[in-house]
Amino acid sequence: MKLLHFVDAAGTDENFFPADKVNRISVIDGTSVQVFIENSGDEADHSVDLTCTAPETVALRLAEEIGNLRVNAGGVLTIKATVAPFADVSAVAFAAGA
Repeated sequence: MKLLHFVDAAGTDENFFPADKVNRISVIDGTSVQVFIENSGDEADHSVDLTCTAPETVALRLAEEIGNLRVNAGGVLTIKATVAPFADVSAVAFAAGA
């Protein structure tokens, strides 16, 4: 299984999702990218907000990395503030679907 690992605070705020559950990646404004992840049942999608200075670059890089995860066997992609390949991301915020 290919997984996305979103880290806001290591050890206290980390979430893993199957890469194939990503529904949409949206550049929201000049400092934000939102990733929407399919939720189970009748609940709304989960979302992860990535704060960054170059959202178009972060969104494209994330899409490319997810595409590579879907093509290649297995793997985990970690998205953590200031860590390559997402060094431009300054904050990661998860919101559960309701």
